[in-house]
Amino acid sequence: MFNVTVDLERGCFETEIFGFWTLDTVADFGRDVAEAAIRISRTGRVPVSLCDYTGAAIQSQAVIAALTTMMQNPVVRSRRVAMYTGGVMAKMQAVRATRDRSEFRFFTDKDETRAWLFAAEEAAAAA
Repeated sequence: MFNVTVDLERGCFETEIFGFWTLDTVADFGRDVAEAAIRISRTGRVPVSLCDYTGAAIQSQAVIAALTTMMQNPVVRSRRVAMYTGGVMAKMQAVRATRDRSEFRFFTDKDETRAWLFAAEEAAAAA
């Protein structure tokens, strides 16, 4: 239902979301994302997040509500969160779950997503 990978060097954790979730899946996801963010924050960095939502199914209202609640009170807040998906309905659900969160941006292309996510760091490194 999901994968979470951590790139400590870039201070990024990447999530891949797929399939139809249950409330137990949301709880497992929340735990794994929190652990990833904590690992990155221990390096002294504020994490950034990349979310591949291309394989996500349309979720139940209960799952969207649980995700919304989880994102309103994260253990560690990401500095930037870039999500990409090609599905219109899945994107609409993701946008609704993350409303009022200015650090989120939505894309349809993974390369464009990565470019936005790491733009500030690359600009700082070039200066």
